Amino acid sequence: MAVLAAAALVWAVPALVQGTGGLSVTVVDDASGQALPAALVYIEAAHLGEFADEEGRLTFDEVPAGEQELRVELIGYSEATVTVTVKAGETTEVEVRLERSAIMLEATAVTGTAIKDSHISSTYAVAVTGRDEMAEQGSPQAVDFFKNLSASHGVIGERSSWYNANQAATLSESIANVNLRGLGASRTLVLINSRRQTYVPARLIGGRFVDVNAIPSIALDRVEVLKEGAAAIYGSDAVAGVANFLTRSDFTGFEVSAAHEYLAGAGDSDVGAIWGGQLGGAHAVVAAEWRGRSELPSTERDYLLQPWHGGGQRLGWSSLGNPGTFAVGAPAPWTAAIHAPDCEAFGGYRESWTCRFRYQQYENLVEEMSHLRLFTEVNGSLADGTEYHVEGLLARADIPNWYTTPSYPPFPLTDTSIMEVAPDHPGRQAFCEEYGAADGDLYHAECQAGENWYFNGRPFGNSGPGRLLGRDSSTLRLAASANRDLSLGGRETHFDLGLS
Repeated sequence: MAVLAAAALVWAVPALVQGTGGLSVTVVDDASGQALPAALVYIEAAHLGEFADEEGRLTFDEVPAGEQELRVELIGYSEATVTVTVKAGETTEVEVRLERSAIMLEATAVTGTAIKDSHISSTYAVAVTGRDEMAEQGSPQAVDFFKNLSASHGVIGERSSWYNANQAATLSESIANVNLRGLGASRTLVLINSRRQTYVPARLIGGRFVDVNAIPSIALDRVEVLKEGAAAIYGSDAVAGVANFLTRSDFTGFEVSAAHEYLAGAGDSDVGAIWGGQLGGAHAVVAAEWRGRSELPSTERDYLLQPWHGGGQRLGWSSLGNPGTFAVGAPAPWTAAIHAPDCEAFGGYRESWTCRFRYQQYENLVEEMSHLRLFTEVNGSLADGTEYHVEGLLARADIPNWYTTPSYPPFPLTDTSIMEVAPDHPGRQAFCEEYGAADGDLYHAECQAGENWYFNGRPFGNSGPGRLLGRDSSTLRLAASANRDLSLGGRETHFDLGLS
């Protein structure tokens, strides 16, 4: 019996020496110090685990004494590991601070398919660019974004538009387009929240297109670009691809942004604001953005005002100027018997039959512009589970002083007969009194002849000044949609209806 008692005592000594103790844990946010309820705390070696209460606290009662490793996890925070020494018969207190961590979720693309799917596993090459990526690029406007997108070529915007169209001056400088793969802007489909947007009422060579500058950038959540043909899904206007602008439908709070970009002689200013919150049983978002541009005349850049170099290198020079030239006796275009002697005095360049006219100084590099963009949307669901979406967009761009050349040739270039100058024309008589009244005068023979003259040139040109015209564009968009999952004949189905 004595031997057995001694053996039992020897076996029990380590347990008495080790013992157990309590452990009180508090979990808080590292930045704010606020309690973090529902954090999971566990001691792997002791097979203990528990969730923190509303005050971020929990207590373990039977923890083996000695060093123990705590692991703490909470969604939205980085995992933390803490080593603590537990004393037998005592309760040890420890505070664990967790750092916030971004939750990395796989992006879901809705472009290029009728079923939402990951853009990584999709069979289509969809590039998704969110607000964070745009911020890293300097939060560009839509026209800047597509200028820098490698899949987009020939983006139009921010320049004198009569260079861009086969109809002179039909496109305002406030308008911009998307031209994927360089196949033409009319072959890229532009969507706003996966719904079509109407075209601007003007044409490029190749067809009509959507003005992407009408969309306020502060309201954008991401841009999904399908960089290959999608005519089988959307139709023939998606031969080159699709650009889908998706807005911040779940934004909550209030945000303001402002920026100014300065360049010598001009600059751009952007101011925007967005609000989002509950509106009754729905969620509403309202955004407004204003963009202003300063005028930048071409005279601010010396390299644009080049002299006439000849050899067909025009560099802003026209063959038809003012003072003009005249054909005598027959309406022959592109020829002249009489040159106005003061061509060079007015800044023109006399060459062969014409007085050349430099029009570059009458074209601004950047036009003064004020561009206001408003966007609002409401999202909610009905009692039967139908989800609805309503949105409105209003954009207005004003260019108050569009600067242009003093005049264009007011007649067909191949037919000068409509610009007939008879011998009794007062202007012709005044000209002949100065340059053809006496023998030896430069145009004495032509002035004495009784034949008609035919004008070839511009009514105004080298004599200036340039003209100022007002240009503006406006866009109004209203769209609504509804969708719902339902069962028909025992089969699960889904409907999605939209009107814009």
